[in-house]
Amino acid sequence: MNVYDNANELARAMRESHEFKKLKEATAVLNKDENAKKMVNEFLSLNQQAEMEKYQGKEPAKETTEKIQKLYGILSLNQDAMQYLNSFMRFQMMLADVTNSIQDVVKEAMGEK
Repeated sequence: MNVYDNANELARAMRESHEFKKLKEATAVLNKDENAKKMVNEFLSLNQQAEMEKYQGKEPAKETTEKIQKLYGILSLNQDAMQYLNSFMRFQMMLADVTNSIQDVVKEAMGEK
């Protein structure tokens, strides 16, 4: 069994997955609406910032949380933006599952399991 061949096969399988295809479709649609794309990117950036703060044991700033909520409210009115966000989240979940499987092997190799 060649690990590199399997990695390439995994990449191929991910590209053929329903999650990847839906995200690509949603991205193409979102790219046609520059304003929605900008808001989605800002929402994702703020969300990531808040998650990093939580990970570091900090409480996200109230202004950040309010801005995330406000942007989500606006984006929820845009079907294309919501389709993108939903597709993005599903793809991220798939990626997290794959990453966890790989991390399990790394932990085992490091004697942590």
